[in-house]
Amino acid sequence: MPYAPLFARLALMLGLTLGLLGAGLSAAQAQLAVPSAGVVPDVAEATDRPDPARTYRLAFDMVSMGNANTVSPALTSIARLINTYRSHGVPAGQIEATAVFHGPTIVLVARDETYRGRTGAKANPNLALIRELAAAGVKMVVCGVSARDQNYTAADLVPQAHMNMSATVTFIDLLGRGYVKVDR
Repeated sequence: MPYAPLFARLALMLGLTLGLLGAGLSAAQAQLAVPSAGVVPDVAEATDRPDPARTYRLAFDMVSMGNANTVSPALTSIARLINTYRSHGVPAGQIEATAVFHGPTIVLVARDETYRGRTGAKANPNLALIRELAAAGVKMVVCGVSARDQNYTAADLVPQAHMNMSATVTFIDLLGRGYVKVDR
């Protein structure tokens, strides 16, 4: 087959290109559940470390916003926490996480057009991190009462976020199922 040498060269070039593109990430980052976020810094004297034998159920109460033109520190902290548990050997299936957006934090999970209209920013800087969090298994829900009060519809939200009845109903349900509420 006369094309075999050409395909071999193309495969080699593609492999080298992908290798160079990935060179910016360390090997540890490439293995993290949310590669862009890093981990919670380790403390050598710490006695409370993630236990790989436990299942962690986390209900993140999204209460802080950050700057409209930068990635939300609250979302970054969720990603770092998930990465920290995973880096200590907790399997993905043993981390159940839900982020609940209500009040002004709903805009964090808004599509670019809606985000731009509500914040004046060029685009929603959180979208890439939201995709990474969703890929890592974090569920994102929006308080339907807050959304209605602020004139949000499901069409205003990114596909990874889903409208629930209310944040209160969601927290009562999650806490009743053994989730721990974590303010972000």
